[in-house]
Amino acid sequence: MSIPVQAPPGEVVVSPDPLALAKRMARNAWRWAVVPVVGLVVLGVISRHSLNWGDVATWIVAITTLLAFLAAAFAGRVAYDLLKVETTRDLKAAEERGQAAADRQRAEDERAAQRQADRRAQASKVTAWFTTYINNHDQPTWVAAIQNASELPVFDVRVFFYWVNDPGDGRPWTTEQRYASEETILVIPPGRFRHYDLPGRVAAMAKECSDRVYLVAIHFTDANGIHWMRDERAALRDRGGS
Repeated sequence: MSIPVQAPPGEVVVSPDPLALAKRMARNAWRWAVVPVVGLVVLGVISRHSLNWGDVATWIVAITTLLAFLAAAFAGRVAYDLLKVETTRDLKAAEERGQAAADRQRAEDERAAQRQADRRAQASKVTAWFTTYINNHDQPTWVAAIQNASELPVFDVRVFFYWVNDPGDGRPWTTEQRYASEETILVIPPGRFRHYDLPGRVAAMAKECSDRVYLVAIHFTDANGIHWMRDERAALRDRGGS
């Protein structure tokens, strides 16, 4: 007979019935119990000529002691086996709980990553860089080129120009903000470009003007009202919002 115990859904862990376990152990252990009894009988036959009532009493005490010892050993073995079963079950349950917790954490991490990807989906398609543009007078001029490659418009775009300080000796280059637009580009429609001219006074701050001298950063708001910054190194940063 077996006793079903509580287990995770879809699985039943079976704990042995102590009485059934004891009976099974008794069937397996009787041969070992016969050995000392036979030994005592043989010893009694050998010493039968000196047998008296005092010896019989001693034999009874000895046999009783032996049987008590065997009973204690048997009970200990039953307790050990039950403890082993319970320990195995507890370890398995702990392992299953740990695995379930890990699965829940992994699912939550995946959901959080998906939420973040969804939040950044439109903004990741909005970029800006420093380049030349042919103006209305057919003259090349340095501008901030802003591209909205998403399927929705972006709003309130501000433009920043950064001067690049490159030591030229292999050390990391740094940047310094030289200009921040006060006015904003109200809207850039889906799939469209906008250009923002580099102010003459800013261009005059450097000996030459090129895409190795100036970089562009922008602030903008996506269609969900989330504020973003694409910095001068093109990294996208969440500035908050809806």
